[in-house]
Amino acid sequence: MERRILIIEDEERMRRLMELVLVEQGYIVKTVNDGLEGMVLWQTMKPDVVLTDLKMPRADGFEVLDFRNRLFQQVPLIILTAYGTVQSAVTAMKQGAYDYLAKPIDNEQLIEVVAKAIAETRNQGGASRVCGLQWSKMVGSSPVMKKVYKDIALIGCIRMSVLITGESGTGKELVARAIHTHSERPDSPFVRVNCAAIPRDLLESELFGHCRGAFTGAVNDRKGAFILADGGTLFLDEIGDLPLDLQPKLLHAVEEKSVTPVGATKAQTVDVKIIAATNHNLDEMIQSGLFRSDLYYRLNSFHIPLPPLRKRGKDLIELVEYFLDRFCREQGHKSLTIDAEALKLLHNYPWPGNIRELRNVLERIVLTCKNGVITSEMLPEKIKWYCTATKKKDKESFDLPAQEKQLIAAALENCGWNQSESARKLGVSRNSLRYRMKKYNISRMR
Repeated sequence: MERRILIIEDEERMRRLMELVLVEQGYIVKTVNDGLEGMVLWQTMKPDVVLTDLKMPRADGFEVLDFRNRLFQQVPLIILTAYGTVQSAVTAMKQGAYDYLAKPIDNEQLIEVVAKAIAETRNQGGASRVCGLQWSKMVGSSPVMKKVYKDIALIGCIRMSVLITGESGTGKELVARAIHTHSERPDSPFVRVNCAAIPRDLLESELFGHCRGAFTGAVNDRKGAFILADGGTLFLDEIGDLPLDLQPKLLHAVEEKSVTPVGATKAQTVDVKIIAATNHNLDEMIQSGLFRSDLYYRLNSFHIPLPPLRKRGKDLIELVEYFLDRFCREQGHKSLTIDAEALKLLHNYPWPGNIRELRNVLERIVLTCKNGVITSEMLPEKIKWYCTATKKKDKESFDLPAQEKQLIAAALENCGWNQSESARKLGVSRNSLRYRMKKYNISRMR
């Protein structure tokens, strides 16, 4: 069966390129250059997928989305967004858009997203999308993050254990929740256990539950995280901090899909998807005898590594826009912009605390900013100090004449200002040494 695609895009070249790519894939493609014309054609064409730009004459992308929500909820709508309007695309997805593609459009991504939208709509028998990727809190269109999104889409509906690794603050819990949302049962329980935050004496009960009287203070039966997450997802955060003596019991629960509460004699069957996360290097922990290799391989059926913020390129700008918009709304603040110098400092800072650190910095700035523009003076001292120190270091590192002058002076000093010996040690002729001494005004201080 031939599938019909409607493209609503006011940029002629972009519109034509997408049409050619999709026609090559066997789709019937119609294109228009504004939102109003697109809504008129939609009613007669009956497209299977619609791609629409946000900013267009006569009717913009949000009006097209509203039209879709009122009359054609079963049709996936994909937003085409320019660099500066990514946050608007995120807002559109919250209002029901299927996904967004950042310009310039990647042909392979275009083909993949359209095919996936059609396949999901077909699998749901025309019902509106319920478990598609809704990146309401995940921001970033860099290649490394596109890979993360693809991994989430791939693993979401597969009952396979997932291990998420990455530095603190990179968004491991957000990825875990996105996997759960994209699963075949997004309305089922999502239970999180922080293995690093719960005392060892309580962690076993937290995971597996306990029976009344199992230990001092156990006055009632208590369901553990495995049982609470039955039918859904159990997120084991900071799995690298799980005590070694509890690891065999966790391995048994994962393998056998059953748990025995503390003090009980009978096991209970559970059906949970396991997602674990850590900022530790589990391979090194295995070598040190701190983590069981069999548990590692059981949890690591599918691995999603999260990149640190410093390796996500221009994602930082998208994150800055997202957080500024979010905190301005939350604090009832008027909209803020950030000047070029401040943005440059933010971009050059290595962000050891990753997205969590960026979020905290921007939340404080929004709280204290009294005018409409964020300047470099408003940034924390550590960011300004780092960038200043780095600039100074880089300048010194590449000041070759200064380094050469230092080297020559040191050689002369070490050789008691014997020019022949100094030249030999430096690997240059005596005449070359004299030339450089004159050039750099190097002379013995008497």
